[in-house]
Amino acid sequence: MSKHRSSIAWAAFLAALLQICCAHGQVPGYESLYDPFQVLNLNFEMDPGDWSTVRNDSDYSEVRPAYFWADDENKIIVSIKRKPNVAIGDKVALKIDINEYFDNLRWHGVKKLSLENGYDADAVTEGLAWFLHRQASGTGETGYKPPLASWVNVTVNGQRLGMYANVEQVDKTYLRNRDQWVSGKTWLYKQGEVGPSELKSGAGDSPIIQTLNYSPFVSNGADPPTDYITQMESLIDMEQMLTVGAIEAFIGNYDGLLTKGKNFFFADYASGAGPESGKRLYIPWDLDAVMGGSGTTSIYDSKGQKFNAYRQYITDVPHIRDEYNQIMLDLLNGSMSVAAYSDFLDLLEPALRDSIIADPDGKIGNTPGDVASHFASLKQWYSNRRANVLQQVLNDMAAPAPAPAAPAPEPSTMAVFTIVMLAGLRRRRKSIAA
Repeated sequence: MSKHRSSIAWAAFLAALLQICCAHGQVPGYESLYDPFQVLNLNFEMDPGDWSTVRNDSDYSEVRPAYFWADDENKIIVSIKRKPNVAIGDKVALKIDINEYFDNLRWHGVKKLSLENGYDADAVTEGLAWFLHRQASGTGETGYKPPLASWVNVTVNGQRLGMYANVEQVDKTYLRNRDQWVSGKTWLYKQGEVGPSELKSGAGDSPIIQTLNYSPFVSNGADPPTDYITQMESLIDMEQMLTVGAIEAFIGNYDGLLTKGKNFFFADYASGAGPESGKRLYIPWDLDAVMGGSGTTSIYDSKGQKFNAYRQYITDVPHIRDEYNQIMLDLLNGSMSVAAYSDFLDLLEPALRDSIIADPDGKIGNTPGDVASHFASLKQWYSNRRANVLQQVLNDMAAPAPAPAAPAPEPSTMAVFTIVMLAGLRRRRKSIAA
């Protein structure tokens, strides 16, 4: 504890240096920070004992100060801590808090950095998962605005740790950068592990979280009321939610929103506030275990059929299943086409090649041939996956609609008419997609 206090004192001692840095001014290049073809070199300088504490922190709670700068920039003072990911050699995942010691300090338009080491797949693959979300941005009536991501090289005290996926942190700044924060009328929650969600910004519980106090929105919660579908659709931007779920299903993320009820954020709004008049927005997070296997996993089933509340109460509802299928088709035939993905990889490979080769713990290899082979395998997986998912959707559209969840109300005459119309749409979409 005394050493930590001395480190904080050291940071405070350097406040004058910070003022000099701010006087020179960091260029607020928010967009360029997440340019996937620009690999920034991020440097940290800190007490070696502090770095050892952070690197070996098994509780992921130790916070230490450090100088921080990108190449050709002035140094600023930030805090650094280890994220709860498995280390790859000396390459640990890191959370950087830009304004830990000085309120309102920003760097390139952000207050926090989330540096992912790619421990489950690799840093390239993890960043590509975010690229697919990015490709879907602006789609739909309200416009999907997911976190951005790029790649960076990280060096601490002169030691190169390697190349990381630099994923935009979901916080109040993230919402403000998208005009999605309404002061006094916004609540931001994080759903990490399965269980209670954590309020990150806002005061008290939101009206939406108070209303949706049942399964699947509450882990092991009570069965929803008979009118839950109407209630849910009045409080959630369903198109945006299903877009998140569709992309996660495509990349095989079985630790996500619709598959396991974990690893996401959501923003709630007071009635009449927010991008879509008081409706909840879902935001993906933690895309590390993705794009694995043969690419034949189901886009409809939860992992091992165990965590099935979201499927039971949402994607098995006939008209919601139709919307989910249509969103998936639109993505596959548009922003997530094989051509769009392959073109991106053709540009990305030369941009990342040197950083991958220089990464001592990159899991890909350290020769140009290793890099070429890895990118070829990524292209092949994607081509196979798209063909498989497209066939899954077409088969599902041709099949009888799944049975509705048990507590669903008896359909009215209008509801029956709607289902009949949607069934017709399903058949027509199949013929068009084929």
